[in-house]
Amino acid sequence: MIIHVPPQGQPELREAQDFKNFKIVAAKAGADLAAALKGIAAVDADGKTAWVSGAALKNFGGKPQPAEWCQAFDKMVESVRRFGWVRDDGTVRAHIEVAP
Repeated sequence: MIIHVPPQGQPELREAQDFKNFKIVAAKAGADLAAALKGIAAVDADGKTAWVSGAALKNFGGKPQPAEWCQAFDKMVESVRRFGWVRDDGTVRAHIEVAP
């Protein structure tokens, strides 16, 4: 699953059925990326990781995901909890890649 952040416009959810890969791919880093992800994820100060809201993903772009998708997402979250990639507030760690 990829949260794609284009240089202009709204973030897009790509490869939504791939629950084994979870990352953010962005055209820009820094304040622009943090602003683009507002309401979806909070970017860490290092700029290399972000904490993504599960609720935002389940209702990405104002479109609710099907129940089966939500169940698969919850299963993915539970499988990475033991690595410390899920915070108490339910946000999930995602690596940030900045496209060249």
